Amino acid sequence: MKKVFSTLQISPIFLGILFLFAYLDSIRSRVLPGQTINWYILTPEAAIGTLIKAIFIIFILQVSFRKWYSPFDFPIRKWAAAGAFGLGLVAYLLFTNALSVLISLAFGTWERNFTSQILLSVNTSHILDFIVYGGFYLINILFQEYKIHLQKLSNYELALSESRFAQLKQQLNPHFLFNNLNVLDHLIEENPKSASRFLQNFAALFRYPLEKSNSKLVHLSEEIEFAKAYFSLMSEKYGEAYRMEIDPEISLGKIPPLTLQLLIENAFLHNFGTREQPVVIHIKFTDKIEVSNNRVPFLKPKHQGGKGLQNLREQYKLLTDQPIEITHTEDRFTVILPLIPIYE
Repeated sequence: MKKVFSTLQISPIFLGILFLFAYLDSIRSRVLPGQTINWYILTPEAAIGTLIKAIFIIFILQVSFRKWYSPFDFPIRKWAAAGAFGLGLVAYLLFTNALSVLISLAFGTWERNFTSQILLSVNTSHILDFIVYGGFYLINILFQEYKIHLQKLSNYELALSESRFAQLKQQLNPHFLFNNLNVLDHLIEENPKSASRFLQNFAALFRYPLEKSNSKLVHLSEEIEFAKAYFSLMSEKYGEAYRMEIDPEISLGKIPPLTLQLLIENAFLHNFGTREQPVVIHIKFTDKIEVSNNRVPFLKPKHQGGKGLQNLREQYKLLTDQPIEITHTEDRFTVILPLIPIYE
């Protein structure tokens, strides 16, 4: 029974509501002006027959929706849903009429059952049944879509908040601040020009997240500039132990803010680069973004990781139907990100 409910995408509660509606409707149809009220009015056989008919209607709609309308799409594609519903109605009428023909031929009642008046009456009844019970099912499907969309939205907002909080926490980390201030102090004495550039990148590290705090997407070109500023800042500390190579041909599109910075930061956190064996970060562009680096893991890993990438996955689930691709081999780590088209 659970498999039936799962296949038809209905719950026992929904089926109970259908039966209650069919039962009350059967009572209403039996209560006529001047008719004596008796126990027959309350018998459920008509409601059971109607429920079986409703389940068959739901099955036809389920097949139609699978072929012509992808369930759990949001926002709802109204014309696709209407087309799938209309196709289901045609299939239902063809089946019920074909069944009537077979029964009439089997029992020799063709002439009696297939007059124009009876055909019109019966098919009108079939259409109304399909609209009513198919409508119940359609409302149920749309409600399920809406609940899934709300859950995705909630997960997205949570992932976005956690990502921004992690970024802010990293920036306000006293160890991180003091390290960079010490680097700046050293540069002021040794190389004032480099100190000025370092200070600009340091300011950008704080300014950019604040400016984009309310943005769900940013232009790829902006992300690249911020990624360069972040890497330049880290390079003052690590020198030639880490390198970054970015394709000169930049694709058009958008991504969630701080995405590239997160992936670059991961390369620093999970690898022990040296001048002799540097960690090289490659950023390539096609219709997607590929960020990869060779792996030089610590003998004893310092960071568990994974939370930032999981938050990024949750954001992308709502933004596009294309998933993030992560490849983790013994000597290489690669993340491929979909580019969100620009609709402006």
